[in-house]
Amino acid sequence: MTRNKIGIFGGTFNPIHKAHKAIALEFIEKLSLDTLYIIPNNIPPLKNSHGVSGGDRIKMLELAFSGQERIVISDTELKRGGMSYTCDTVSEIKLAHPCDELFLLIGDDWIDRFDKWKNYKDITDMATLVVAYRGRRDTKLHAERISALTSKEILLLNNTEIEISSTDFRETRDRSLLPEGVYEYIEERGLYR
Repeated sequence: MTRNKIGIFGGTFNPIHKAHKAIALEFIEKLSLDTLYIIPNNIPPLKNSHGVSGGDRIKMLELAFSGQERIVISDTELKRGGMSYTCDTVSEIKLAHPCDELFLLIGDDWIDRFDKWKNYKDITDMATLVVAYRGRRDTKLHAERISALTSKEILLLNNTEIEISSTDFRETRDRSLLPEGVYEYIEERGLYR
């Protein structure tokens, strides 16, 4: 039986921007993923949601990834409610794909704190951790430390760096930072005012 490769990419996506999209597509390509679940948080433990609903963030993700057959926009954390913990989400996807190989993508801005995540060793038991480069110079050192703590290999995505953050958009409202259709949706809904 062939094992599928399933990717998991969670975040606030508030809003989704071009760097998120580029990283997602590189994740699929470089790991030859069969499916990539993109999952917006309900209540992220370490971030502010800026008053934008989960439904709006789902809609923006659907617009950004329209036509991408291997991408599934999932509302699993929104439906579960409460605080969004990655360990719960990975466990849920593992139950749905018990025979498949799971890969969890995180940004290098989280790798130095990954051992503070709830049940972080359980996460690396269920899925291979993949770190996307976002500009930190010490990413490899942090990945090696987490690998030593978990006794699991940590992969570096070695993606193309695009210096964009959701904060950049919220502060400037520069439409060029966003994938096609997302800015128009934001304007239509009156978001981030």
